[in-house]
Amino acid sequence: MKKSIKLTIDGKEYTATLNDNRTVDDILSMLPLELTLQRYAGHEYYSSLPQKPSIKGVPMTSDAHAGGIYYYDGWSAFTVLFGDAHIDPFKVVHIGNVNEDIISPLSVAGATVEAKIEINI
Repeated sequence: MKKSIKLTIDGKEYTATLNDNRTVDDILSMLPLELTLQRYAGHEYYSSLPQKPSIKGVPMTSDAHAGGIYYYDGWSAFTVLFGDAHIDPFKVVHIGNVNEDIISPLSVAGATVEAKIEINI
């Protein structure tokens, strides 16, 4: 069975299908979470997680895509992208993808958005 989360951003609900890896499992064990996501670099919103999930043995990438959810270990950051980004030399873990259009609303959102992240049952 595919893992998924419900992501509520500024009151609008989205679902995301998650990848199957250790980082995802560690993040799922922290849920539910309420985070204030900050706009960064013109392509993403991010917030630090309360604990650092493991990235040991998990594939990483420098290419992050709009509509994707990523984890950046340097800031212990949960990120949601609304624009594509090539971030070399940095690398991130691809957590999963939002199933609905999150790109349009995030591209015009303010400096911060309120997010609630829950396991989707």
